Amino acid sequence: MRRTLLILPVLLLAACGSQTTKQDETKKSEATKTPEDTKTPDVVETPTTEVPEPAGLSWPAGLPVYDHIVIVVEENKDYAEIIGSKVAPYINDVLAVEGALFTRAFGEEHFSQGNYYWLFSGDNQGVGFEDVIPTAENNPNYPFETANLGSQLIAKGLSFKGYSESLPEIGSTVEKDPADNPLYARKHVPWVSFANLPQGTTVETSSNLRFEDFPSDYGQLPTVSFVIPNLENDMHNGAPEVSIPRGDTWLREHLDGYYQWAKDNNSLLIVTFDEDNDRRAYKGLTDPFAPLPAGASCKSEVRDDALEDACEMQNGVVTIFAGAHIRPGEYEEGKGITHVSILRTLEAMYGLPKAGAQQPNAARGGISDDAIITDVFAPPADPAG
Repeated sequence: MRRTLLILPVLLLAACGSQTTKQDETKKSEATKTPEDTKTPDVVETPTTEVPEPAGLSWPAGLPVYDHIVIVVEENKDYAEIIGSKVAPYINDVLAVEGALFTRAFGEEHFSQGNYYWLFSGDNQGVGFEDVIPTAENNPNYPFETANLGSQLIAKGLSFKGYSESLPEIGSTVEKDPADNPLYARKHVPWVSFANLPQGTTVETSSNLRFEDFPSDYGQLPTVSFVIPNLENDMHNGAPEVSIPRGDTWLREHLDGYYQWAKDNNSLLIVTFDEDNDRRAYKGLTDPFAPLPAGASCKSEVRDDALEDACEMQNGVVTIFAGAHIRPGEYEEGKGITHVSILRTLEAMYGLPKAGAQQPNAARGGISDDAIITDVFAPPADPAG
C-alpha cells in the first residue's frame, strides 16, 4: 500500500510594476472623489449558478437498496487457502453456499494498508507500500479531505461507522495497541485518517468505534459499517493451519447472528480479504491480468516459483456477498472485481458520487471504473404477491 504522485500546477505572476502603477492611480482617484461620487450604487442581484454534484452511477430499478450493509475485512490469504478448506467451515459451508462467491476478485496492491483505502475511497491516498501510518510529516495531504464512502453517505443523510476489535478507546488514533505485541493495527482502519468524517470520542460523535460498540440490536446499525477483527482474529497472525480456523470461528461467533438477521431484514453481509498472502513480499500495485504459465491456475495450492510470482502479482482474494436478496452461486462478474468495484456498487445503490477511480492495472485490463455488481442480486419479493 503505498504510492500516489500528485502534480500541482504552478501559477506564474508577472507584470508587478504595472500593477503597482494601477494601484497608485486608484489611490489618487479615491482621494479626489466627492460625497456624490461615493454613494453606494444600487445592488444588482445576479442569478447564481449551482455547481452540479459529481456524477454518480445508476442503480438498476427493481434491485434491492439495503437498510444495512456490514463489510468484514480479513487478512492476507489466497483464494485457494480459504475456498475448499476444511478448517474454514463457516465460510465454505455457510456463507459460500448460501451467498454469492466471486471467483475473480482482486486486491489492488501489496502490502495491506493501501487496499483498505482503495475499498473505502477509491484511492490509496499516497500512503505508500510499506504499511507506514500516514502523518502530516510523511504525507502532505494528511489528514485526508478527499471523498470517501463514509463522508458521502453522511452527506446524503445516511450513516457510517467503523468497528475495530481491540481499539483501546472510541476515536483513538493510536497506531498499535498494545505497542509491543499489537492486536489492534491502525493500518487497517482508514476512516481515522480523514478530516471529513466525525472524529469524536463517543458512539454518537465518532466514526471510529470499538467492536464492543457493535449493537446487538442490528436495526440500530448504520447504513454501512466496517468490521475489522484484530490481528489474532482476521487470519493475519500465525501459520495458516492456526490463523484460518481461528478467524473462521471468530466470524461465525461474532457475525453469524447479524447474517441470520440480515436475510429477513433487507440487509447484507460482505466478507472480503485485503490481499493474498504475498509470500514473495512484493511491494506495489498489483495486476489482476498478470499472465500465468500455460495451463496454470492461481486456485491451485501447488505452485512452482513462476506460478507463485504470477499469482502474487494478480493478488486474488475471497469475496462473498451473503444476506437478503442474494442469488447463491459462483460469479466471475465479467472480467472480475476489485475492492473499488465493491465501492462503486455501494455508491450506485445509495445514489452517491464516485470517489476516486479504479486501480489503473485493473482498468487497463477491462475492469471498468463504472462497472457495478448486479448479477448476484435478486429483486425483492413483492409483499402484495
